[in-house]
Amino acid sequence: MIYFDNSAATYPKPKECNRNIDSVFENYSFNIGRGGYKEALKSAEKIYQTRSLAASFFGVKENCIIFTKNCTEALNYAIKGIAEKGDHFIISSFEHNSVLRVINKLFNDGVCEYDIAEFSFIKEEQIEYFKKLIKSNTKAIICTVSSNVFGCVTPYEEIGKICKEFGINFILDASQGAGLFELNLKRQNIDILCTSGQKSLYGPMGSGILAINGVKLNTLVEGGTGSKSLDYNQPEFLPDRFESGTLNVPSIILLGKGIDYINNIGVDNIYKVEMNILRYFYDSLSEIKDVELYTPYPENYNYSPIISFNYKDYSSEKTAALLADKRICTRGGYHCSPLAHKTFNTLERGTVRISLGCFNSKKECDKFINVLKKL
Repeated sequence: MIYFDNSAATYPKPKECNRNIDSVFENYSFNIGRGGYKEALKSAEKIYQTRSLAASFFGVKENCIIFTKNCTEALNYAIKGIAEKGDHFIISSFEHNSVLRVINKLFNDGVCEYDIAEFSFIKEEQIEYFKKLIKSNTKAIICTVSSNVFGCVTPYEEIGKICKEFGINFILDASQGAGLFELNLKRQNIDILCTSGQKSLYGPMGSGILAINGVKLNTLVEGGTGSKSLDYNQPEFLPDRFESGTLNVPSIILLGKGIDYINNIGVDNIYKVEMNILRYFYDSLSEIKDVELYTPYPENYNYSPIISFNYKDYSSEKTAALLADKRICTRGGYHCSPLAHKTFNTLERGTVRISLGCFNSKKECDKFINVLKKL
């Protein structure tokens, strides 16, 4: 199998992350904060270690790291947690449905209004598109690090500065960026960062992070936290305020192994390896007359390691299915991001997405090209 669907979930995981998985489930499947016996305490200690790793990784205090089951849940906490009637939001034209559907639901319920900032390959223009949409009632700008369809990196650092200047919140969807780019909430003026665990953080499915930098959020879920049990009200303090119920302890511990791996290799080193392969892939695809590409040559830091294309007059789903028959894993369709497809005029048939990981090789790219030419 050749796997080119790392934007959905990285595969394979580093050996360092897979090592001793059985022992993690055997030794740490105990409910933290609910028992004083040594097994529960050891599990709690492991959770704290991962929380501390994530806090250092994103530049916040340990208690500001909230563990969620995925990025979508984290984004729901973030957006609905600050939204009040009469608010205005600005989102990018690359947002995933995990942002768009949340904002649109609030709009349909009469809670808020929102605008979508246009995209431009010229960074200064795109920054200006965001800036000109700011109103007196703008509560937040919500922006992805990079498009999960086309790999275009948004000017998130500059947007963070604009938000600070205007006194509005900045919510960053880092699902397609955490582990590939240096992300620090305090240095980059990010108020809330949301990310999944199973992508470039090399964690398991069912893991995610909500990182909070000094913002007070309303709760969406209330329940048992193992703390303040006699109080009828949800705790005010973090992380308990947003971690009701039993945490996925083994999954969180394995996520910590992923962050540990990234720290040892280096974010920038991983990114450069993946982009080197991506550019090789892009050059090979651009030489095939029946391939339609949608973005310019992928320069470092303007793109994440993603290419979208279409082949001949095939639907994107057909191309992806034919590749799957040859044991090549890509993704065809709309990738849960209608805004991105509208931006690039690909709503008619979507795209085939290639998303690379650090364990892909140029040899796999060559095999892909040879197979594609015969479809």
